[in-house]
Amino acid sequence: MQIRTKLTLQFISIGAGILLFSLFYIYTKFSEITEDEFYNSLRSKALMTAEMVLHDEEKMQPLAQRPRESSHLPIRENITIYNARLQRVFSFNQNSEDISLSVLQNLKFDSERRFQLNDRYALGLQHRSHSGREYFIVAESIFNSAELKNLRQILVFTFFLGVGIVAAGGWVFAGQAMAPVSRIVDQVDQILPSELSTRLQAHNNHDELSRLVQTFNRMLDRIQLAFRMQKSFISNVSHELKNPLSVIISQLEVSLTRPRNAEEYHQTLNSVLEDTRNLNEVAEKLLQLARVHSDGADILFDSIRLDDVLLQTSDTLLRQYPDYHIAFDLEGVPESEEQLCVSGNESLLRLAFLNLMDNGCKFSPDKHVSVKVMFNPGGRHCVEIADHGPGITSKDLNLIFQPFYRSAQNLHVRGSGIGLSLVDSILKLHRISLQVISGTGHGSVFRLEFPG
Repeated sequence: MQIRTKLTLQFISIGAGILLFSLFYIYTKFSEITEDEFYNSLRSKALMTAEMVLHDEEKMQPLAQRPRESSHLPIRENITIYNARLQRVFSFNQNSEDISLSVLQNLKFDSERRFQLNDRYALGLQHRSHSGREYFIVAESIFNSAELKNLRQILVFTFFLGVGIVAAGGWVFAGQAMAPVSRIVDQVDQILPSELSTRLQAHNNHDELSRLVQTFNRMLDRIQLAFRMQKSFISNVSHELKNPLSVIISQLEVSLTRPRNAEEYHQTLNSVLEDTRNLNEVAEKLLQLARVHSDGADILFDSIRLDDVLLQTSDTLLRQYPDYHIAFDLEGVPESEEQLCVSGNESLLRLAFLNLMDNGCKFSPDKHVSVKVMFNPGGRHCVEIADHGPGITSKDLNLIFQPFYRSAQNLHVRGSGIGLSLVDSILKLHRISLQVISGTGHGSVFRLEFPG
């Protein structure tokens, strides 16, 4: 069922319910008023008759009782008077049947009582004559109000007419309410994978639909960025893998063009080995990056000592590159070992620290990097890794975490452009905030702040 139909049906249900309640209330109140007027009329007739009949009450004698079953024509109206001994002393219609004793006895306790006799409405009254004698008057009549019948017909007609108007109005208003949604759906249908730059247009900037359009446009921005990054990633991967392979193939082909001595083969093999190592490094980092992105929810966290991870990472890097120099500075070291720990995945944090230290040494002319660890109460520890390199320009600061991005001024330095992208993904996984402080010619500082 379409939303427009649902809204219309809900509108009809609410409108019909309100209208039905209102009309029923009107009919009920009018019926009560009409009935009160009917009983007031009976009361007036009964009292007037009693005054005239009981004017000479000494001559009044009990009338003979009539049988309960009567074959006479139906009585439409009658007034009957009973004495204190519940004997009938007067009746407009002599052929009317007597009122039951239980009803008359109830009149002794109620000064006025309303009840029904077959199809007639009756009113019982206590009355005292001028001499002080007690009498009971019962006035009865058929209640057939033409006004109520006409009112019922009018109200039924009004109900169905009102429901029809509510249905038509609900259908129109629901259509107007859903028109912006239809326009949004039409716009979304026109967005093709090749036209992700298209954005939805909102006609009103202050309602929920405009917020929906803005949210959808932001989602399109993210999708477009993801597609752009995917295309760039595939292009860069192809380039990064193709270049070393092309160099390796070229060197081997040149070596096979003619016989060479052992020294020349040795140089060629060393060059091929270096290119293969670079290719392997790129493949390894790509696998690590893919693992972080695909298995982020399944990576186990544990409590690890921050200083131990940094020192072990430094030892690993120095064994691989003996010409590197890494200086450590620890501040605010707590006495409790628990306060030295952070929550994280040890292998991933080592990988992030390794890439940051390696980058700092690579880009520093003296291959020197400084690591400063600041332990703070509450667990919000900070790590600063500073190098003595040429620094990062403001233009490059927003790009250094993109996969395969390398600054033009640093193309001569070995690297794949994946390390900082991998670091950024690992830190986001650990909710570690990263701030890069750098300026041209002043080196760079990567400041990591752990969550408390």
